[in-house]
Amino acid sequence: MTQVLEFSRLIDRTLGALADVLGADGAALMLIDDHDRLRAIGGSDDHGRRLELIQEQIGSGPAIESVARGEDVTVDDLRAARPLGFPGVAARVSEVRAVLSVPLRTEERLIGTLNFYDRMSHEWQPAKVRAGERLGELMVMVLQALANRSPISGQS
Repeated sequence: MTQVLEFSRLIDRTLGALADVLGADGAALMLIDDHDRLRAIGGSDDHGRRLELIQEQIGSGPAIESVARGEDVTVDDLRAARPLGFPGVAARVSEVRAVLSVPLRTEERLIGTLNFYDRMSHEWQPAKVRAGERLGELMVMVLQALANRSPISGQS
């Protein structure tokens, strides 16, 4: 249990650092479980964790769409009507307005999404989307390093 908390804190701190690098208000992580369901893993703050939990609960949102399409999803304003926004998510996470969801891949498969968010609505510029993609690659490396350290893999 202690190692799970340690990993959780490390993930949350990493997400905070990635958000800082991108210049976003926060970042959050969802990963695909063994039953091919997207699950909330962590966030740089409570808003990020809530964003992910809401998407997991209602089965809709930028992260869900990113995994379904296998590509980046940019939402300038969550409150906008579909197909531009996700008003159902926005109604339950009022602190988040703009979201960038980047699919995460290993060499073998799609494993989840890295989601950046801002409290103010805005258009995601192409350079920022590309930077988010690169940070997604970094997040995959962090996850792989953590998996290799896990007691399940036989290492400590």
